[in-house]
Amino acid sequence: MAARAFSLLDIDRFLRNAGADRVGEDASIKLCQLLEDSADEIVSKARILARHAGRNDVTREDIVLAANMLYAL
Repeated sequence: MAARAFSLLDIDRFLRNAGADRVGEDASIKLCQLLEDSADEIVSKARILARHAGRNDVTREDIVLAANMLYAL
């Protein structure tokens, strides 16, 4: 099993700050998985954008554009 990028305590705190009174461990685990999957997709697309622009460094703009591409309606 790979190490988590986000701690379950932080995910739990995030859910509680969003208004959840009680948070099940399975809910924290699932949200953690979803966030990690989304982050992996965004970073992958941002790397492609940076390479296309002839750069090795991924910029903030690459991340924003990749996220917009992923979540465009």
